Amino acid sequence: AMALLHLLSLLLLCPEPALAGDPFAYFDWEVTYQSARPLGVAQKVIAINGQFPGPPLNVTTNWNVVVNGRNDLDEPLLLTWHGLQHRKTPWQDGVAGTNCPIPAGWNWTYQFQVKDQVGSFFYSPSAAPLHRAAGGYGGIVVNNRDVIPIPFPFPDGGDLTLFIGDWYVRSHKDLRRSLDSGAPLGPPDGVLVNGLGPYRYNA
Repeated sequence: AMALLHLLSLLLLCPEPALAGDPFAYFDWEVTYQSARPLGVAQKVIAINGQFPGPPLNVTTNWNVVVNGRNDLDEPLLLTWHGLQHRKTPWQDGVAGTNCPIPAGWNWTYQFQVKDQVGSFFYSPSAAPLHRAAGGYGGIVVNNRDVIPIPFPFPDGGDLTLFIGDWYVRSHKDLRRSLDSGAPLGPPDGVLVNGLGPYRYNA
């Protein structure tokens, strides 16, 4: 009974409970080449944890995001977090000049805190020219905290991440060599939606 009275007196003296720190979200990513046929022609794509496009980052404002990325490609890799403004760690933005690329066979841990910017963003590789033309990209969803209402209704069916982009059947290295020699790339061979080409190629 005395312990209970002592606890109640402490609560009365300290009416505001101590708050825990902002949550952490941890992601382990292995970036590799993977064989795919999005337009019916076998080619190497850049996959993250075996996924093309890569796995989504689904986080909430004020969360601390920790992404440990292992580069199993044969050239340096740099992941850029497009549109995100980082709290406390702007040098973790994955932009050349503020971050160094991850050498082949090495890993690097990105750590940053997302700000109060609710919405959809994306990440992609940015170190080597035309890496993004081979994949390595994915979606980022930043949800609102309960204490910060959003000024629009939630979508009825939930969020849907959609990536639409040009695609070439030549590898990103072949495309790079073409540009380095002064030759234009020409029109793309097709358009992918979330890494998939026309239905007949998706079996």
